[in-house]
Amino acid sequence: MKKTALAASIVAAFTFSGAAPAYAQDDKAFTGPWAGAVVGYDTFTSGDDTDDSEDGVTYGIALGYDVNLGGVVLGVEGELADSSVSASATDVLQDDDMLTLSAGRDLYAGIRVGVPVSETMLLFAKAGYSNQRFAATYELDDEVESMGENLDGYRIGGGLEFDFGQPFARIEYRYSDYGAFSATDIETSRHQVMVTAGLRF
Repeated sequence: MKKTALAASIVAAFTFSGAAPAYAQDDKAFTGPWAGAVVGYDTFTSGDDTDDSEDGVTYGIALGYDVNLGGVVLGVEGELADSSVSASATDVLQDDDMLTLSAGRDLYAGIRVGVPVSETMLLFAKAGYSNQRFAATYELDDEVESMGENLDGYRIGGGLEFDFGQPFARIEYRYSDYGAFSATDIETSRHQVMVTAGLRF
């Protein structure tokens, strides 16, 4: 349901932007290299067997480069982030066991496509590759084992950017999916609402 709602919102956003009139932009609006700090709300789930889906805070740094082609802005971006969230599942490999996954560092690289809807506001969608580090703790009876694994996944999202000259701010929603953890059937995914504050150079 959440994936469907996200897809519908992105389609609706670009349908609206396509009907909106073009706005004159100065040469530096939404273009050039940039860097910023990101922070936001993070929710991590691990499938139908999840006992507790945790929410918390994610934070990091991002950088990229945008090209303003007039009616369309194209860009590339990368991000390094960390998170405070985790989730637990029981009866994973045996009855009465528990596996707890904690999200660690997250690497992202992707592309961005935007449409200016005013002189200072950009509507955009994004998609790309994400590599998430998970720390796992497995408990069975009185025995505890720990391990870590890097999972490859994808990210899609969309939002608004506000241009203040060199400074800029963004608010966006994004969904990331990393497939199953290790040899288990636990599916990992994350929903995030992020704010970015940065500078263009």
